[in-house]
Amino acid sequence: MFLSAKTPLVAIDIGSHSVKVAQLAGAPGKYELMSFGMMPLENEAVVDGVIKKEDVVIDALGSLLKAEKIQTKYAVASVSGEAVIVKKIRVPQMSHADLAVNINHEAEQYIPFDIDDVSIDLQILGRGARVEPGIEEEENGQDKTDKMEILLVAVQKETIDNRIGVLSDAGLRPVIIDLDVFALVNALSNSRDLTQMGTAALIDLGASFTHLNIIQDGLTAFTRDIPMGGLACSQKLMSQFGVTYQEADALKRGEIPATMDREAVIKPIAESFMKIAEEIEKSFEFFSATSNSSISQVFLSGGGVLVPGACGLIRDKLGVMVDSMNPLDGIKINPRSFDHDLVSKINPIAAVAIGLATRKFNY
Repeated sequence: MFLSAKTPLVAIDIGSHSVKVAQLAGAPGKYELMSFGMMPLENEAVVDGVIKKEDVVIDALGSLLKAEKIQTKYAVASVSGEAVIVKKIRVPQMSHADLAVNINHEAEQYIPFDIDDVSIDLQILGRGARVEPGIEEEENGQDKTDKMEILLVAVQKETIDNRIGVLSDAGLRPVIIDLDVFALVNALSNSRDLTQMGTAALIDLGASFTHLNIIQDGLTAFTRDIPMGGLACSQKLMSQFGVTYQEADALKRGEIPATMDREAVIKPIAESFMKIAEEIEKSFEFFSATSNSSISQVFLSGGGVLVPGACGLIRDKLGVMVDSMNPLDGIKINPRSFDHDLVSKINPIAAVAIGLATRKFNY
């Protein structure tokens, strides 16, 4: 089959807590939700973005594809974690063709891995502009105006191969591997004009990671995968109160039995999310110091949004306007196919999957 922008793709979001699939039909501004489903994963099936229990994930994904009656075999998925490097850098002016040839040489100084062990992609952001603080480049005496700005992405091949192998064993043909932080941007762009938002932060409060993407005038300016998430909070509750993983998740959602001391339960939850908020604050301070820009608004998504008080805690710590991201806003949803209450529940945790579902095989 010849792949094109019209080829139907299924989005696969493999997280630490669950596997999600999504499909959209139509074009930007006119999307319709065709399918969305999720399947929980057992504890430690995915650790720090790496699939550790491949059989478990393959079985869960296969069951989910069958339950959602997914027909296409072509998949778009994403990766995240410490194996992913995203940097905004400046390199000498050259054509896109020359840059494609020379990118390994240009990128080697910015990547903490062996250049032969990573896959590299890039996007040209601008040409011939003055160098701004915070943009990394080699100090070689060259006229700094004779530079172009690019967004460099490097991912360890082992991580990509791990993801591709699991998708293939589940009967899929992966054709696009994206990043979680970029999927967040695509999800928000369904309902917002990102070019008119100034400087904003998109934050996904996941189980193992908190994904952060700061955008300026619609373009990624800074990203970070913070190795903290709701899983650590669940583990603390399990240890402190002797509850199961599922019971700890229920406690985080505010389902606290009358037999338990409510304040004693809330304290470790608040402490866990305060640590996450502190790391986000550090990232904001670094970005502001190196770019002379400040974040004016924050959009939150992920399972952490479902924890009562988490959004308020983060808002108070950061001191900026914080909203929950609604990745399904602006997308047509057939009430005969999707229950309204179900859609409301999946909204906070659907951002990465929906962002991936906007991708097309167009290059």
